[in-house]
Amino acid sequence: MKEDPMTNANRHSLWTTMKLRRKFSTVSVAFTLVLAGLIVFNVMVLRNQSQYSQITDMAGRQRMLSQKFGKEVLLVAGGVAVDHLATLRVMRDSLAALMEGGEIIVNLDTGAKVDLPPAPNAEIRAKLAEQAVALRLYEQAATAFLASTSGDGRRADKMKDLLAAQSQVSDAAEGAVKMLSYHAWSSIQSMIWLQVAIGAIIGFLAMVISRLIGRQIAEPLEACSEAARKVAEGDLRIEALDVHSSDEIGLLQSSFNEMVASQRDVASQARSACDSLIAAAAAILSSAQEQAAGTKQQAAAVQEITTTVEEISLSGKQVAERSRQVAGTAEAVASSGTTGLQAVRDASVGMEAIREQTETVAENIITLSERTQAVGEIIATVNEIAEQSNLVALNAAIEAADAREQGRRFSVVAGEIKNLADQAKEATAQVRGILEQTQKGINTSVMLTEEALKRVEAGRERTTQSEHVIRQMSDNIQESVHAFQQIVGATNQQQIGLEQVTQALHEIRQASQQTALTTAQLEKASLDLSHLGQNLARTLEKYRL
Repeated sequence: MKEDPMTNANRHSLWTTMKLRRKFSTVSVAFTLVLAGLIVFNVMVLRNQSQYSQITDMAGRQRMLSQKFGKEVLLVAGGVAVDHLATLRVMRDSLAALMEGGEIIVNLDTGAKVDLPPAPNAEIRAKLAEQAVALRLYEQAATAFLASTSGDGRRADKMKDLLAAQSQVSDAAEGAVKMLSYHAWSSIQSMIWLQVAIGAIIGFLAMVISRLIGRQIAEPLEACSEAARKVAEGDLRIEALDVHSSDEIGLLQSSFNEMVASQRDVASQARSACDSLIAAAAAILSSAQEQAAGTKQQAAAVQEITTTVEEISLSGKQVAERSRQVAGTAEAVASSGTTGLQAVRDASVGMEAIREQTETVAENIITLSERTQAVGEIIATVNEIAEQSNLVALNAAIEAADAREQGRRFSVVAGEIKNLADQAKEATAQVRGILEQTQKGINTSVMLTEEALKRVEAGRERTTQSEHVIRQMSDNIQESVHAFQQIVGATNQQQIGLEQVTQALHEIRQASQQTALTTAQLEKASLDLSHLGQNLARTLEKYRL
């Protein structure tokens, strides 16, 4: 795991933890101090040079003072009042200052003084000591010369001794001046070489410091620039920059590392999001296509169901019309049953005239037989209608089950129709049984017509029974009429329900068409989204993680 740049920087020297402004300020202060030191050093050199010049001047002045002292001695010897001893004191004091250091008069007219250092080395000190010995000899020669008179024969010798002593003092002073000048020149040369060495050292240090500062600034910036170029080319696999300081360059490198890491995370997340987007777009597109196919199938199924319901509605109309016809026939049968009942009553009342009206009764019985056959046909028709109604009710129940919630009312109507059809079948079965019994009675009546007279009483009873049976038959027929009327009403309700179902199917068909349109729009949007994801993926392929 890579160390934190700031923690790594804290382990280095104080220099690496300093900011650039402080570094430059420190370098500026250091060079200023060095420059100030050079200036102080130069001032000291100049002061030393000035002192060496004063010492050389004072040493050279000794020769001038010796000559002045010689002239003053001659003047005093000639009778001129001159303070030659003052000149001698100046020479002594100057020589003592040159040897041991101290104050010395630099201007004989104003009396200005300066402090001189001691003799710089033993050779110069020895030369000055030699000068001091020569000065004492010079003083002794001057004293001896002044002590002589003009008539003294040795005065000329003493004059020669004085001049020789003066020459020695001058020579000693000249030697001291040369030695002091050479020492001054040597010191100046040493100072010059020292300054050159110090300047070279300072220049070298300046170059080293500049190189170090340049490396600490240029190399990290160059590495950062190279890394930025790679990032610009899309290479995010670069290693993190090594941070060796906590200054602005170190902060720039740390910020650059954080930026690259953040950009790498963003690119990775963007690539993952792009892949998810492409997968989601493909899934949406697949779902949209499946939904479009399902919507088309649903629309086709709704169309088929609508056609089937319309056919069922047409069949319902036919059933309703047929039911109305059957109801009319049943009413006619009921009316005939009432007439038959009245005839039986008349037969019962006129039983006494049966004998006279046997033929008439036979004809009536034949007519009744024919009507009974007609009723049988009607009952067969009613039974067939009941069976068809039962079949229609079964088909309606199947369609209602397919229609689910919308077919609940239709299912109720179909059940009612089925119940009515079952009741009609039971009633027709009963009527058929009754008609069969009636047919047997009629046949028996035809066969026993000849014996009708003998069996009037029996005929009267059977007439009574026939009246009762016909009454029941009339009642049953009336019930059948009511049942067919209910069937007609139920068929009408069924027709209304079928119309509602048809309307609902049309609305479902419109909704399916709208859904198909919306699905097509969704499919187009999914394609656009997929293309967008692919474009984004191609853009992100520029970055190499």
